Amino acid sequence: MLQSRISTSAIKRLSLHCQSQYLQQFPIFTTTSNRIFENAKRNASTGTFNYIQDEIKDANDRYNRILTIRETNDRGWGLHVTRSKPFSIGEKIMSSVALSTSHVRDSHSVQVGWNKHVLMDLPARFINHSCDANVGIRDNESGAYDFFAIREIEFGEELLWDYEASEYEVSAFETCLCGSSKCRKVLGGFKMSGETIRDLYGEHYANYLKDS
Repeated sequence: MLQSRISTSAIKRLSLHCQSQYLQQFPIFTTTSNRIFENAKRNASTGTFNYIQDEIKDANDRYNRILTIRETNDRGWGLHVTRSKPFSIGEKIMSSVALSTSHVRDSHSVQVGWNKHVLMDLPARFINHSCDANVGIRDNESGAYDFFAIREIEFGEELLWDYEASEYEVSAFETCLCGSSKCRKVLGGFKMSGETIRDLYGEHYANYLKDS
């Protein structure tokens, strides 16, 4: 999850990963996810890489005139506001769902507890990182996060959240590509930047980190 750019090859790898996770763990989820599940089965059987594109289309349909996933100029895929009315400070923008859980972090996971990492559904999975985020997180009952506006967010803006608000430690420091004037240059996790995260986001960071 600490990568700000997602290449075409990465999307293909993620496609296969997501197909496997849905097939193994989510035969019944919701009406929407059942349709995604059927797409996953079809794509897995034909060996195609259309699954991520199907999931993007489904997410964009569900959030029509509110949010849309599209390619950015320099970040790969991103999530943008398409609602005409700005999101106000403190307003909940969306909820995410944990599609799978692991004790091991990978490049697409989000940490939700000590030794607990989840793969979020779309559109949340395509929210990019910024060291000066406009979105904060709070734990939700599905085992993932709800996303809240921490400043007014207007039509056309990209939603951005701070990955160090969920990741305790990054074993190999990753160069940050957010481009913000407040960029911390490397992402080391909450272990390195906890004081900054608390100052920037108040209560909008992972619950498990509040005990650290």
